[in-house]
Amino acid sequence: MMNKKQPNGYFKYLLALDCETTGLSFTTADPSIGHQAVAWGLIIADAATLMPIEKKYIEIKWNEASITASMHDPAFGKKAEAIHGLSRSYLEKNGVSEQEAVIEIANLILRYFGPNGVIKCLGHNVHMFDIPFLRAMTMRHGIELMFGSRHYDSNSVGFITTGAFTSDALFDTMGFPTRTSHNALNDAEMALESCRRIKVLWESKISVNAYE
Repeated sequence: MMNKKQPNGYFKYLLALDCETTGLSFTTADPSIGHQAVAWGLIIADAATLMPIEKKYIEIKWNEASITASMHDPAFGKKAEAIHGLSRSYLEKNGVSEQEAVIEIANLILRYFGPNGVIKCLGHNVHMFDIPFLRAMTMRHGIELMFGSRHYDSNSVGFITTGAFTSDALFDTMGFPTRTSHNALNDAEMALESCRRIKVLWESKISVNAYE
């Protein structure tokens, strides 16, 4: 079994997350420029075991910037909608406002990370995609989250251990049902569980003293 001694600065919780969006910017370093998240799947997980503790799923109405963008470009959001199936009309009926979503997410984070806690995230391409969208959304409403410099990416873990180049390939390798569309909570669950299964396989086959 692995040595249970933990290093200084070790953390108790991870935030596993995934978002669906109106699209992404391919021409800027920040993929959230000109777009917004329209759904979030968030899971508080035990950092040691990667087991889920609390889950939240939120769907969000288009904000004013997205509505304005669609007036100038009728194709705005259509490519992303084809992936996740969340149309503007559906979200208008079933989603909450962006401000309400920020309050829900902030309250979830506050319960586990506290007002000054540094958030450690897990997800598929989480550092380059989901975190920028979450940071941009919360900052639009006056909340600046504190993210750590270390995050845990199922894309990297999957590629190194199984050769899976895409989320579909990784999730298929892990034995999950084939997705017909993307759902933020389901995708966050599969990213977290993929990492957990790889961790379990490692620990069951190889005995290491990780913190010596």
